[in-house]
Amino acid sequence: MLPLPPFALESPDQLDDLLALAAAPGSRLLAGGTDLVPSLKHRLFEPRTLVALAGVGELHGVVESDGWLGIGAGETLRSVRRHPVVREQLPALAQACGTVATSTIQAMATLGGNLMLDTRCAFYNQPQGWRDSIGGCLKAAGSVCHVARTGTGCYAAHSADTVPVLWLMGAEVELASATSRRRVPVQDLYDGLDGRRWLRTEPGEVVLRVWVPLRSEAIAYRKVRRRGAIDYGALLVGVRREGLGAVAVIGAVGPAPMEVRVPAAAELPDRAWEAVKPLNTHVVATSWRRHMVRVSVRRALESLS
Repeated sequence: MLPLPPFALESPDQLDDLLALAAAPGSRLLAGGTDLVPSLKHRLFEPRTLVALAGVGELHGVVESDGWLGIGAGETLRSVRRHPVVREQLPALAQACGTVATSTIQAMATLGGNLMLDTRCAFYNQPQGWRDSIGGCLKAAGSVCHVARTGTGCYAAHSADTVPVLWLMGAEVELASATSRRRVPVQDLYDGLDGRRWLRTEPGEVVLRVWVPLRSEAIAYRKVRRRGAIDYGALLVGVRREGLGAVAVIGAVGPAPMEVRVPAAAELPDRAWEAVKPLNTHVVATSWRRHMVRVSVRRALESLS
């Protein structure tokens, strides 16, 4: 069993205290911990302080307001998946929450944590000894990206299950820091240029709530992975029709999800295949992952017919 590195643990129960701690140098936020704790054991992070979010009431609860559903960032994926309004009016979100890992993980992992999920790569998400044997990687104590050795950036992929669906739903994220509060579209959270700096957030910002419009547009969601549970997605696909056209949001193929929009829905599978060029960030073949883009988008479209 891999031990955790030493750290201090803070468990605030007031939002102001949380925001002050989040702004402190060397701090890292702990929600469900399902991704962070293994990364700590692998020495991908060695924070001075972990700030537990569970005790802050503003991060919990589900409310309806002016046609929007506000979901606390600290709500577990299981609680989101089981919420009656989500199940009835936002079934694609319930489905996406239900594809994360296992039911045990879903009972711990949070919606906010899924949105802020670290980018992943077969060369990065490894124990320290394994990484040391290859000289580290550009994202973790190395100078070379083993995915694209001649490149200058990191190509670790963002593999958060809920993001393609929330993106297509027009969801917005409420963020707060010790000095400001703002609300932005989900897609504006992600930079997409580099796997080391994939988030467009300010230092000390915390996700408070995710706001999802309650409207009737149908969205199809598909996840491709080696096993039916546990694995992170090798490909995540969300599709929505727009009149005669359609739009797809595709995740797990780069540092940020990719949007593909076409005026005629029948063109979407081929256009998505042309646009998406996954690299070897996963253990499965990139040629197969690219092939599955066309297959998954087509199947998602067919399910909306």
